[in-house]
Amino acid sequence: MVTWAEVGAVALSMPEVTEGHAHEGSPAYHVAGRQFVRLRWEGDREILQFWAPDPGAREALVRTEPDKFSISRAFPAAVFAWLDQLSMAEVTEVVADSWTAKAPNAYPNPRCQRSP
Repeated sequence: MVTWAEVGAVALSMPEVTEGHAHEGSPAYHVAGRQFVRLRWEGDREILQFWAPDPGAREALVRTEPDKFSISRAFPAAVFAWLDQLSMAEVTEVVADSWTAKAPNAYPNPRCQRSP
């Protein structure tokens, strides 16, 4: 099970990321002032809200693992995932994809950065 703290560590490893809050006060991470991951709750379960780089990717997540990923009419561009269902590898992938979807094009893609 992945925690929100682990999501934060992945998010903060991306360029130009700041920790903050969504409009109603839930924890979120932003790139260039744009929210790209957010914590939500349903009862006592945590939900990761993120954005896919394109509608096809979003639909593929929901189609292949509907018990883990979902979309909502209220937030049609976002994807929701049960945090307790995600592996660390999945979190790393969806956070990087969400960063890519929300970051200005001038920012370097975190997947393309190399260690010295």
